[in-house]
Amino acid sequence: PLLLQAIIGGHDETGPHIFSVDLFGSMVEERYVSTGSGSPIAYGVLESEYHEGISVKEAAPIVVRAVESAMKRDAASGDSFDVAIVTRDGYTELSEEEKRLVLRGQA
Repeated sequence: PLLLQAIIGGHDETGPHIFSVDLFGSMVEERYVSTGSGSPIAYGVLESEYHEGISVKEAAPIVVRAVESAMKRDAASGDSFDVAIVTRDGYTELSEEEKRLVLRGQA
């Protein structure tokens, strides 16, 4: 069987929202979400650095560091990831170069 924990994000008239949907279909709104075997490692970074009112520019390096940390410490996390930014204006995915620049603090 295929098991999946989905992350669903969007923006409406009340602001941004992110949800975690587990394999049973239960949906929970969160301030930030991580899934997979490396998620405990990623949550360590997210919990220590996230704060209310954070901007996309401030959050992007935290997200990239969280996933990079999980990939370094959990072999099952794989070796690549996507970063999507969802705002009221639309959806954008960071390129590999943009992720590198974010990680270096140059974006």
